[in-house]
Amino acid sequence: MFNEINNRDLKKVIDIIIENFKENEEKINVLNVFPVPAGDTGTNMLLTLKAIREELLKLKNFSVKSVLEKASFGALMGARGNSGVIFSQILKGFFDIILKSDSLNLDVIKEALKSSKDLAYDSVQDPTEGTMLTTMKDICKLVENLVNNTDKIKLAELLDRIISETEKSVERTTFLLPILKKAGVVDAGAQGILDILIGAKKALIEINSIEGSLERNVSKAGSVSPISGSSKNNKSRSNSLGRESKAYVPQAESKRLKEVKMSYEIKYTYCTEFMIRGSRIDIERLRERIESFGDSAMVVGNENLVKIHVHTNHPHKVLRRALREGTLHDIQINNMEDQRKEAAGEAEPVEEKMEERRALIAVANGDGLEGIFKSIGVDIIVSGGQSMNPSTYDIVKAINSTEAVEVIIFPNNKNIILTANQAKKIVRNKSVYIVPTKNIPAGISAILGYNPDSGMEENKYNMEEAAQKTRNGEITQAVRDANLMVGKIKKGEYIGLSDGKVRVISNNVVDAIIDLVRDIASSTEEVITFYTGKDAIPEDNEIIKIKLKKYFPKMDIEMHKGGQPLYPYIFSIE
Repeated sequence: MFNEINNRDLKKVIDIIIENFKENEEKINVLNVFPVPAGDTGTNMLLTLKAIREELLKLKNFSVKSVLEKASFGALMGARGNSGVIFSQILKGFFDIILKSDSLNLDVIKEALKSSKDLAYDSVQDPTEGTMLTTMKDICKLVENLVNNTDKIKLAELLDRIISETEKSVERTTFLLPILKKAGVVDAGAQGILDILIGAKKALIEINSIEGSLERNVSKAGSVSPISGSSKNNKSRSNSLGRESKAYVPQAESKRLKEVKMSYEIKYTYCTEFMIRGSRIDIERLRERIESFGDSAMVVGNENLVKIHVHTNHPHKVLRRALREGTLHDIQINNMEDQRKEAAGEAEPVEEKMEERRALIAVANGDGLEGIFKSIGVDIIVSGGQSMNPSTYDIVKAINSTEAVEVIIFPNNKNIILTANQAKKIVRNKSVYIVPTKNIPAGISAILGYNPDSGMEENKYNMEEAAQKTRNGEITQAVRDANLMVGKIKKGEYIGLSDGKVRVISNNVVDAIIDLVRDIASSTEEVITFYTGKDAIPEDNEIIKIKLKKYFPKMDIEMHKGGQPLYPYIFSIE
C-alpha cells in the first residue's frame, strides 16, 4: 500500500470536498423533517468535515497511518448531531480496515465499506431504514456484487457506479420512511453522503489521481490509492459531477415540509451532546445507561474518549452519569421545541443566546474539583472551602470579571452562603442569583440541573431541588476533643459527616467511610461517587471499593481526584 500522502494534494482534496459540500449545505438543511437541533444536517456534516481539516492541518508526518488516524479523530471530535456522529463512524470503520491492509484493492474496499456500515448501524440506538444508514448498506451491496463479478475495475468507473447507486438510494429514502414520504423529500443525511462522494471525485480528478485501476485479492501492480494515482491527463469526468442532484426538495414542497415539521411529536425535549475524557471507559455499559434516558442515543469512541448524543427530558441525569467516567467537554444542550419553531419560521426573535448572557461561578478548592466544575459548565472558580472561606471582595471580584448580565453562584459550603449574599448586595448592574449549595456534591448536582435554554426562575427551582435531593458524605479529622450526641470524639480521630451532622467516629479513615456509607445509603441507590482529597492514599481507595462491595454488591463505585485539603474523601450517593 502507498505509504505517504502528498501534503499539498491532501489539503487540496479536503478543501474541494468542503467547498463542494458548502455549496449544497442549505439545500440539505431544508430537507430535514425532524424539528431538532441536529436538524441542520448540512451544517452539522459540514462542521464535521471542517473539524477533519483542522486536525489534518496540524500534521507534520504525512504517513497514511497518521493521516487516517488524524482524520478519524477530527471527525469524532467535531461530530455534530446524529448525522455528524454517524458520518464519523462511517469514516472510522473505513479507515480501520485500510490501516490493517498491505495494499488497496477491491477486496479491501469491500471489507472497509462493510466495516463502515456495521459501525454506523452499531452507533445508533434504534437504526432506522430510509436514512444515511440505508444508503451505506446500498453502497456496500453494490460493491460486494462488483467484487463478486469482476476482477478489475478503473477507479473512475468504481466511483461513478458508487455515486450513481448512492443517488438512487437517496431517492428511495422518500418511500422507506413515512415521514419523508409525507413531506415529499429525501433523507438529508443520505443526501449529505452523496454530496461528499461527488466532492471526493472532483478532488481526485483535480489532483490527477483518478485513472488507476483496482483489482481483486492482493495484486499490487494494479492497485492504486485514491490519493496517489499517476495519470496526469484526466479526461474522465463522472456524469454525476456536472449536474445538480435530482434528490433535493423542490420549492413547491416547502409548505408541505413546514406542516410536517410542525406536526412532528417531540417526545424528548433536549438534544444533549458532549465529549467525555477519561480512562478505561466501558462504552457498552455506558451506552446501555445513556439509552435508558431517552432516544436517538449515540455513544461512540474508545476507552479514553467518548462522544455522546441523546434526546432526553433529563439532561442533568445524562451529565451526572457521564461525569462518573471522566471530565466532560463541549457540552451542548438544545431545546428541540424551540428548534421546531425556528425551522417552521415561527420562532420569536432573540437578541442574544441565554448562555452568552449568564455566567456560572462556583467556590471550590482542589485542582481536581476545579477541573470537574469547569468541565460541567462553570465559567469562574473562586478558590475556597472549609477553613479557607473566600471574602466578600473575592466573590464580588469574580462577579465583576464577567461581562454576563446574569450570574449564578454556587457557594458549596454553608459558611460561604452568607458571604455570597453579601456580595450580591454590593454588585451593581448585574442580576445575581445564589443557589445555596452547602457542599461539593450538592454544587455538582445543582449545576448538572442547569439548562441554558430555560428561564432563570425555572433554573433556580430545578437547581435547588437537585441540590436538596443529593445524599452526601464527608470524611475529615477532628481538630479537638468533643462530646456530641454521636459520642465522645478525640482530637485526630476520623469523623464522618452528612448534611453537616457528625454521624460516625473512627480511628481509621477506611472504617469511617464504610460506617458512614452504611448509615446513609439505602439498597435502592445505584452509584456512589468519591472525590479524593490531596491526603487520600491510593491503596485505601481499593480497600474502600472491596469493603463497600460486600455490603452493596450492586452499587457502582467511582473515584475521582478532587485534590481538596482537610477532607480526604467527599462523596455523593444516588
